[in-house]
Amino acid sequence: MKRNLSALALWFGSASLMAAPWVDTTDNYLRQSLQTLAQAGILTGPVNTYPLMWKNIAADLARADEQSVAELRFALAHVRAALHASQHSYIAGVKLKASSDPSLFQSFGESYFEQSSVSVFKEYLGDNWAGKSQLNYRNTADNNTEQDLTYDGSYLALIAGNWVLAVDQLPLWWGPGQQSSLLLSNNARPIPSLRLSRHSWQASEASLFSWLGPWSFTAYLGQGEHQSNPAQIKHFGARFSARPLPQLELGLSRISQWGGDTLDNSAGAFADMLLLRSDSDDNADNMAAIDFTFHTRLAGWPLSFYGELADDNNGGQLTKPLQLYGVRSYFGSEAAVHTLSLEWSDSYIRCDGRAQAGNCAYESELYPQGYRRYGRLIGSGYGADAQVLSAGYRYQTFDGYSWAATLLRGRFVSETTALHNWQLRLEYRQPLFNGLLSLEGRVFDKSPQPELKIKRASLAATWEYRF
Repeated sequence: MKRNLSALALWFGSASLMAAPWVDTTDNYLRQSLQTLAQAGILTGPVNTYPLMWKNIAADLARADEQSVAELRFALAHVRAALHASQHSYIAGVKLKASSDPSLFQSFGESYFEQSSVSVFKEYLGDNWAGKSQLNYRNTADNNTEQDLTYDGSYLALIAGNWVLAVDQLPLWWGPGQQSSLLLSNNARPIPSLRLSRHSWQASEASLFSWLGPWSFTAYLGQGEHQSNPAQIKHFGARFSARPLPQLELGLSRISQWGGDTLDNSAGAFADMLLLRSDSDDNADNMAAIDFTFHTRLAGWPLSFYGELADDNNGGQLTKPLQLYGVRSYFGSEAAVHTLSLEWSDSYIRCDGRAQAGNCAYESELYPQGYRRYGRLIGSGYGADAQVLSAGYRYQTFDGYSWAATLLRGRFVSETTALHNWQLRLEYRQPLFNGLLSLEGRVFDKSPQPELKIKRASLAATWEYRF
C-alpha cells in the first residue's frame, strides 16, 4: 500500500504541479476526491465554492486518521499529493487544446470554447502572495468576434490575515451541482475581477455566530466585454457558505449586472444596487440562489443529496425558481475510487403575465444579451429553457488512468420548437510524455442547436506539461 501511495504522489506531483493558494475549476477528478472526503467528514468545511482555499483542507488532512477505511485511502492520497504540489514556489507550463466542435454543454472541468488553443503560463507562490501569468492564443470559429489572445487563468493574489485579495480572470463555480450550476459556472469565459475571499473556513468564536460552524465568504467586482449592449457592464457577486452540522452544507449566492457605458456607474448607483433600492431598477439586474447538501448513509451507502434554487430578486416575478436537484455517492478500494451522480436541472420557466413559458430565465429588459458573456450563459451549462436529467460516473486509479461517462436526456425549448435530445460524453485521462493527456468524445442523437451546425459527434483533447 505504501508503494501505491508513493506512486500516486509521484504521479500527481509531476503531472499536476501547481503553485496556488486554491483549487481551481479545471480538474473534476480532484473535485470528486475532495467531495468524497467532505462526504465522509474528513474535510470539515463547505466545499461547494470554487476556487476552494487549500488552507483548511491542509489542516483537516493533517488530522485525518491514517487507518481510514479502504474506500477513502485513494481520495486521501490524491488530495494530499495535490496539496503537496500546490506548495511549489514556481511552476511553468504549456497546454495544448483542440476540439472538432465547441462543447455545447460545459460542465465542471476542462472547457472547450474554441477549435484549438495554445496556453503558456508561469505561476509563483510566496509567503503571503501568489501570482500567475497566462497567455492563451485561440483559433476560434470564422464568425466569432472574440479576441484571439486572452489572459484567462491569470491572477495576482495577496494574503493578509484571514483574507485573500486577488485581481484575476479565473473561472468560478458556485453550488453543489455535479454537471451544472444555476447561478455561476464555468460555462462562459471568466470575467476580469477584483475578488476578496476568506482564507480559512474556521468557525467563528463569537457565540452569536458559532452555530454556523465552519464558513467561507467570497465577493467580486468585475467588468464585462466591450461588445455587449451596453458595453462594459459591471458585475458584482457574493457568496456565503457554511457547515452548521457535519451532515449539512448551506450556500447563499447573489449576482448582479449593473451600470455600463450608457448607464450610471457612480458609487451611489453601486450602493443602490447593493442594497436593492428601488432606484436601482433601471440600472441593475439581480439574481440570487440558495443551495444545500445533506450527507448521510442509507443501507450502508454514502449518499449526498443536494439542491439549488435560483430566482430573480429584482422583481422579475418568475412563476417558479430555477431548480437543480441531485444525489451523489462513491465506493472504492485501496487502488481506485468510483463516484456516481444523478442530477435534474430545470431552467424552463414562465414570467408572470405571460401565457407561454420560455424566454424568461436569464433574460433582462435592461441588458438585451441577458445573463451572458460572449453569447454563453454565465449560469447553467445547458442554457436557458432546458430541462435535463443527467447521470455521471467517474473512475480513478493509482497509476493515473481515469475514465468518466456522462449520459443526459434533455428537453431544449426555442421560440419555434421543443427538441428532445440524448447526449453521451466519454472522458479518458492518462500520463503521456511526462504530461497529462485528456480526451473527450461527445455523441448526440440530434443537435440541440441545429443553427450552429455542430456535428452529432465530436472529439476534443488536451495535453498539459508542467515543469
